[in-house]
Amino acid sequence: MYVLIAVFNENSLKSVLEDLFKNNIEGVTVSTVIGKGSLGVIEADQSAPDLFEKVKLEIVVSNDKFLETAKECIRANCHDLGRGAGKMWWTPVLGVERIRTGERDADALTTQIDKKVPNVNVIQNTHIDTPCS
Repeated sequence: MYVLIAVFNENSLKSVLEDLFKNNIEGVTVSTVIGKGSLGVIEADQSAPDLFEKVKLEIVVSNDKFLETAKECIRANCHDLGRGAGKMWWTPVLGVERIRTGERDADALTTQIDKKVPNVNVIQNTHIDTPCS
């Protein structure tokens, strides 16, 4: 299992997400971030560098195949020969647990459509036994 983290321009986000979902990669976290790439700390005119708004996408995948697919989805939609196209990196994940069901690792990363998991039984509260009544 791996976590793939990518930082890129916000205008590429919609196409990246559509491509990921077409390839059955779900469960993404998107954050707005600001930062500066590898252009140095001080600009040529000795002014402080501008920080640019980007999006940060985090995806946990179960195997090498999904990692390569996710990287290609990002590459295909964010590739730009100019500066500031972004970066991506990946690291191993030691474990994952789906909080709702207790499933672990690869089972926790599959979608409910992929498997027939019965819904968790939910005890319904009434107005009589609700703590706030």
